[in-house]
Amino acid sequence: MKTTMRMMGPGMYSQSTGPCDDCNGQGEMINMEKRCKVCKGKKVKRDKKKLTVEMDKGSPNGEQFTIHGEGDCVPDVEPGDVVVVIKVRPNKIFTRKGADLYMEKEISLLDALTGVNFTIMHLDGRVVRIISEEKKCIKPNEVMTCEGLGMPFHKTPYRFGNLFITFKIKFPD
Repeated sequence: MKTTMRMMGPGMYSQSTGPCDDCNGQGEMINMEKRCKVCKGKKVKRDKKKLTVEMDKGSPNGEQFTIHGEGDCVPDVEPGDVVVVIKVRPNKIFTRKGADLYMEKEISLLDALTGVNFTIMHLDGRVVRIISEEKKCIKPNEVMTCEGLGMPFHKTPYRFGNLFITFKIKFPD
C-alpha cells in the first residue's frame, strides 16, 4: 500500500492510501528480465479452447447449459463456469412454437381440387412426403395437421410435436 500526502492549502494536508504503483497492490514485484513475455508478469494468458456441449433435443430458445470449471482461470482462484445459452436461428420454411412447427405451402388450384402430394426436407434432414386425403378439396388458408412431424418435446425427446401446414392457393388470372 502507498500513502500520499497532498497540501490542500496553507497548513491543510490530505492523506490518501491506495495500491502501490510498482506492484499494483499485489505485494510482489517480478524482475523485468525474468518477466514472462506472453503475460507480461500478470500470471494469466489469453487462450481459446473448443468446448463440446451436449444439449437436449428440442431445447427451447433461451435454455441454458452450464459447463463447470471451464471459465477464466486466475492464480489462487477456482476457475469459473461457462454458461451456454440456446439461440434458435430463424428458418426460411418453418416457424417454431414450442414443439410444433408451422409452414405455409403455395399450391395451384388444380392441387386444391384434386389433392396434394409433395415432399419437404425436414429440419433433421429427412425427406417427408405429404399427401392429402383422397377426394378432399383444400380451401384457401386451410391448415393440415401432420401429427408427430414437429420438434421433439424438451425433456421428453421420444415425443414429438405436430407440423401445421397452411395452404395458400394460387388462382389463375
